[in-house]
Amino acid sequence: MEDKKKMLEKELKYLTKEAKTYELNNYANILNESSDVKKIAEEIYLKRGLDIKQINRGIFNNFGNELSKFFDSFKNKEKSVKRNMILDIIYLVLIIIFIKVPFELVKDIGYEYIEVITTNELFFTIWNLVFLLLYTLTALATFIILVRNYNNKYSNK
Repeated sequence: MEDKKKMLEKELKYLTKEAKTYELNNYANILNESSDVKKIAEEIYLKRGLDIKQINRGIFNNFGNELSKFFDSFKNKEKSVKRNMILDIIYLVLIIIFIKVPFELVKDIGYEYIEVITTNELFFTIWNLVFLLLYTLTALATFIILVRNYNNKYSNK
């Protein structure tokens, strides 16, 4: 029983503490009878109006959804609002380009230190890949956050 309760608590990770406690208390009897904790969790999420399959789809689907919302909202706007949205897109691109500058500076400083330590090309390649990955993740996260903010900004106009 306690194992099932812990498993259900783990499955209900998207609920607040209060909601989780409430649902665990309500479903205590059902946990004794049922063996499928995942089905119980899905039932709880559906009862609360959450589609767990949509939540678990990941960052790239959320990214695609935010982008499609942004372009859908663009279609139905007046010319002045569209102009502001285009200026905001240019602003977004400039921010992402500007974010690259500190990464390049730190990467170049790292090259100088690596040259002092070794001349092995493998270290330079690894250093370059690490900063490329860090910049890509930072730019992607910034893009998602800014697009989400723009969606909220233009959803009412």
